[in-house]
Amino acid sequence: MDFKEIISFKALRKFDAMCLKNEKLHQNKELQQQILSWAAELLKEAREDWGNLHATTFEAIIAEDRKAQAQKRGKARDNKYAPFREYFKKVQKEKFMEYKKAGQKLTANRFVEWFLENTAENIEIPYRQSNLKNKLIQLAQINNCEFKKSF
Repeated sequence: MDFKEIISFKALRKFDAMCLKNEKLHQNKELQQQILSWAAELLKEAREDWGNLHATTFEAIIAEDRKAQAQKRGKARDNKYAPFREYFKKVQKEKFMEYKKAGQKLTANRFVEWFLENTAENIEIPYRQSNLKNKLIQLAQINNCEFKKSF
């Protein structure tokens, strides 16, 4: 085994100096080889552990950055939809009160159907056309819960 690839030249020089000062160690070449093998194995394991730790840390940093970027995109998307949600809530509240005065219940589905038939042409709805009705129903359900709690 070539220890120069694993153990630095400076560390090998210190080991040689230690062997020269210790008479028993200087005379026992087999013990020197065992010590060098042990040190090389120890260094190799430590480098593997450090490499694993480095990889794990790097992966955690990347994951955290991705999470932060996703949250940032989510907030930007939320800001895009906020004006429409406010308008939708205002219209729904007016309709909710109208139905309440008449003694009827305004369901989320009924309101969305009315909204799409009567006001959807006048306003730009930010949701995709393929998922438009589902998103509006979800939004109407949330608003209905809020209205019911306040009355």
